Amino acid sequence: MLPSIDFDAIRTAIPNLNIPSQCLIREPEPIKPIIDTIPKSVLILGNGFDLDLGLKTSYEDFVNSSYWPFRKSGNDCVGSLPQFLDRRLGTIGTWYDLEEALAKFASQRVRPTSELVDKDKASFNELIQSLKEYLQSQEDSFIEGENTDLVTPASFFMSLFLQKEIHSIYSFNYTNVCRLFSKINSCFEKVCTCTHVHGSLAHGNIILGAGDQRELNDNYFEFYKSASPHYESNNLVEDLNSADEVYIFGHSLGLNDHDYFSDFFKKASKEVHLPSLSRKIKIRIFTLNDKSEIEIKKQLMRLTEKHLAGLYAHCDLKILKTCNESQSDWMNSNSSFYL
Repeated sequence: MLPSIDFDAIRTAIPNLNIPSQCLIREPEPIKPIIDTIPKSVLILGNGFDLDLGLKTSYEDFVNSSYWPFRKSGNDCVGSLPQFLDRRLGTIGTWYDLEEALAKFASQRVRPTSELVDKDKASFNELIQSLKEYLQSQEDSFIEGENTDLVTPASFFMSLFLQKEIHSIYSFNYTNVCRLFSKINSCFEKVCTCTHVHGSLAHGNIILGAGDQRELNDNYFEFYKSASPHYESNNLVEDLNSADEVYIFGHSLGLNDHDYFSDFFKKASKEVHLPSLSRKIKIRIFTLNDKSEIEIKKQLMRLTEKHLAGLYAHCDLKILKTCNESQSDWMNSNSSFYL
């Protein structure tokens, strides 16, 4: 405590001195503790989410189905899109790989004739239409099946995430996320809303192709995702940059989707990102196994401009593998570890 000062006595001794009636020196205000607000949570879904639920929506499933449009017939022109994809069937394992193949095809085409370009574009549209029909059959089969009370890492995680007060869901899948999850857990039907970044089966506007960062031949401009007439604006980039918690389930973070994630991960790897809470931003990435974890880290290395260590330093980052035996019993696990 400061010693008591007799200001009246001072005024009497020095009459011309203007001293306020209250001491200008005050005890400091007590520091108020920072109170966390309700966190803003963003969830990003990739094909691994559908696969975890049991849908056969992998690229391999599509190729091996009767819906695959490019069966070898010997009628395709040398170097055409169908022939190009046929030669790579053994090396294309995921949708990321398929879009990589499309990007490489459209970038390596040298001085094609207008006739070849037209045929390739027709094949590209045929591929999209066949894919749409195949995935619709898989979604319908899931809805018609016995999937009530299905418990997988995806369904368990989603049931937890949908309880968050402020949340946004962005899906890179074409299947109807809300329709699938309402089949599993009808009590969340009303709170499950989702933005489909590349269109959906429900609206018949699915988008397939390369990201803007790829260098494609001008004749194949339509192979860019953003060139599709169905491409629409969304708030994914803004929501990521203002999020307190980011969850990524089953998305490869592949090169053709870097346009959506590069700003967020670059910033998060270079400084502590505190949108509204008093703690570091939380990032949880759910992937299948050790192999897919390495692939995720390779993409994060590119997205952070070779500063993956900075991402761990400045964020609360965990990469969780859904196939690990230690994490197999999701219902008995501590949910706070995943959220």
